[in-house]
Amino acid sequence: MKMKLNLKVLLLSFVASLFSLSAFAVPVTQSTKSCKPLIDKSKKPPKISIQGLNERTHKRLNKALELLAEDQYAEAVERLKSLLDTVRSDYEKATVNLNLAYAYAQQGKQVESLPFFKQALEYGKTTLPHERVQGLRINVASMLYSAGEKKKALNMMLEWADNAVKDDDTAYYMIAAFYSEDGNYDKALCPAYYAVKSAPTPKKDYYQALLAFHWEKKDVKGAGDLLKEMVALFPAEKDYWRQLSQVYFQLDKIEDALAIMEMFYLNGGFNKETDYTWLSALFSYNEVPYRAAKVLEEGLNKKLVKSEKKIWQAIANNYHISNEISKAIVAFGKTGELSDTGESYLKQAELLTDEERWGDAVAAYDKALQKGKLDDPGRAHFRKGVALISMGRCDSGMSVLETASKYKKYRQRASQWTDFAKDRIRNEKC
Repeated sequence: MKMKLNLKVLLLSFVASLFSLSAFAVPVTQSTKSCKPLIDKSKKPPKISIQGLNERTHKRLNKALELLAEDQYAEAVERLKSLLDTVRSDYEKATVNLNLAYAYAQQGKQVESLPFFKQALEYGKTTLPHERVQGLRINVASMLYSAGEKKKALNMMLEWADNAVKDDDTAYYMIAAFYSEDGNYDKALCPAYYAVKSAPTPKKDYYQALLAFHWEKKDVKGAGDLLKEMVALFPAEKDYWRQLSQVYFQLDKIEDALAIMEMFYLNGGFNKETDYTWLSALFSYNEVPYRAAKVLEEGLNKKLVKSEKKIWQAIANNYHISNEISKAIVAFGKTGELSDTGESYLKQAELLTDEERWGDAVAAYDKALQKGKLDDPGRAHFRKGVALISMGRCDSGMSVLETASKYKKYRQRASQWTDFAKDRIRNEKC
């Protein structure tokens, strides 16, 4: 027999462990412990000599930019394309192409902007500051992906990684997304991990991606470690609480599974039938039957749990185990109403008999026999006869016992109670 839980102590200890996490500490899991850095931070970025536009190009570019600021896109684009035909240096070509790309992008014309972003990147590799080139790689990769050129988008991001000297959570997340698009979850996991790790503030999308890759690798413990942190960082996300409880159950951490759902319940998070049924099941599993029944009843009262036989059966059984007999009697009656057999009414009748509520017991035995499909119909007849005799209706009781005696199992006992009824009649006690 398991020791019954001290829920208050359990909850307090679990809360302490849950929120003792550092403000932002990404757990190292079985799946991520072998992740190696995707970039070489010791690499020196290329030195680019400072360049500028000649006066004529500068004036023409400024005029185009003024038109863009006034939303005169067509004229601005025309001027920029005309300027592009006249510039000579790679720096000037990169600059004009970049502004053309932005001009189209500002109009929502992503497809039209892509060639100019590509050209800006190509000419800018040796003329623009390293950080700006890296930003262009990310921009081009995003647009390639949107245009359906997913392989090229991934290759562009791998080129970004080859040239990167500092972390960029957006870039890591894009690499993870591009790998996962092809179903390559093994390669997606580490970029997702570094996206989470390098983000300046926790980002839900990053955590969700990393969690998904742990599920793909069937790393249940790692998923649990992540979910524990996700619950602490994003407590309003109800599914994280549910998933964490399920993970703890899979890991055979039954008390933790109960504690997390109890916290979720106390925080007012329940809004699904499964919330109530799962918490009830955990209470029952941990030998807290009264709470198991009460939780289901609350769900029924809130119309979140459907009034079904299995629900009332669980309520009835748990109240019975917790010795809440009057509540169990009501619940077995509800179960009987929803059942296609008389078994629950028979159980209700027997509890009423034990309580010496003879009249109610006889009525319940009648319901059990009327519904039928009893595993042991002789038992219902025998106990109904006993109840009738006990309430002083000896003739009726003997008649029912005569039916019970047709079942070999109850023949001797029916005969004994019949003799007892006759004796009561002789002594005018019936």
